[in-house]
Amino acid sequence: PEGLVLLTSVAFTAGVVRLAQRRVLVQELPAVEVLARVDVLCIDKTGTLTEGRLVVDEVELLAQDGSHRDALAALAAAEPHPNATLLAIRESFPDPREGWLAARTVPFSSARKWSGADFGTRGTWVLGAPDVLLGSRPGDDAQLTKARRHAEAGRRVVLLGRTDVPLEADGGPVGLVPIAYVVLTDRVRETASTTLAYFARQGVDVKVISGDPPQTVAAVARRAGLPGAEAPFDAKALPGGGPELADVLQTHAIFGRVTPQQKRAMVEALRSRGHVVAMTGD
Repeated sequence: PEGLVLLTSVAFTAGVVRLAQRRVLVQELPAVEVLARVDVLCIDKTGTLTEGRLVVDEVELLAQDGSHRDALAALAAAEPHPNATLLAIRESFPDPREGWLAARTVPFSSARKWSGADFGTRGTWVLGAPDVLLGSRPGDDAQLTKARRHAEAGRRVVLLGRTDVPLEADGGPVGLVPIAYVVLTDRVRETASTTLAYFARQGVDVKVISGDPPQTVAAVARRAGLPGAEAPFDAKALPGGGPELADVLQTHAIFGRVTPQQKRAMVEALRSRGHVVAMTGD
């Protein structure tokens, strides 16, 4: 059997060459065999199903405040490493007015789901997920309903709010007054439907695990033609691990509000059921 080692290596090398011709970077020869055995593919939404380039569709005012445009421009300019949402806001509101200088900032994180900056006498402004920033005060239910309607239509919604209480990175904003919803849209990739159909023919189950709201993820998955979009799952209700988490993953395909730690736990749960899992996205 000495020739088997050489023959296997030659076969792997031929596969790597063919993949390279399709603009695929392979760092280890056995990756060819691993890819052939994949039966579950976990993907992100932004930049995978969609083009990854958001544009501001509209700004829906929740309170009369003439400085909301200046605040959006200043928040986008204050972030040294803007994400896709802030890049879209910066494109629509490119020039912060004089006097909007951030004295302190709290950068966005996928775990926190919001960012903010203190602009001195102009107040502290926060931008983030509506369901995270809004509490249980009177009127919040109606505002959350507005956000859900946008999300169900496949749009991304972030809340712009103002507070006079200094921000703390470890806790949520206190005394936040909702000012506006920033509604953004993202285009589904032209090749998304064809790619998903290919994986279906290959017997590969596709799971969408995203940090966006479940309704938003489901709307995009529906437009891309992915089965299971009618029953999205909110990761806030996910079990911490074990057989319970694996059971949920077996019966659902669309997950929203997933944290980075949960993504790792989800992959481990799928592997515990004997699946060979691939993942693309962040």
